[in-house]
Amino acid sequence: MRTFLLTILTSFFLFSTTELHQFLKLPLLLEHFREHRRADPALSLLGFLQLHYTANHPADNDDEDDNELPFKATEVINHIDNTVTTTRPESNQRPEFRAIPKLISHPEGTPCHRVYAVFHPPQAA
Repeated sequence: MRTFLLTILTSFFLFSTTELHQFLKLPLLLEHFREHRRADPALSLLGFLQLHYTANHPADNDDEDDNELPFKATEVINHIDNTVTTTRPESNQRPEFRAIPKLISHPEGTPCHRVYAVFHPPQAA
């Protein structure tokens, strides 16, 4: 169950961040790897990826096949960023605050704040 869940989450991540036409080129990558593997049986997949996706790619007369591999060319990638800005109206007027006095009447008289009794200085008895 854990492997299945990990496969599903990895698939969601890859499909959401990778373009579909690059995934469609994966069979070309595997077929090209098999061709190199026939020529050199000691070549690993990691060695194949280092050979084709690093700057020191040797001239092996298969440049046309190499350019068909996924993530080798970016001519089909389309990406547009739209920036949305909003402006807020500015005013040089200062707001006016009017204090309206409110009279609070207590039926028992002046309220006693027992909470503040702790902060009074000690009194002699």
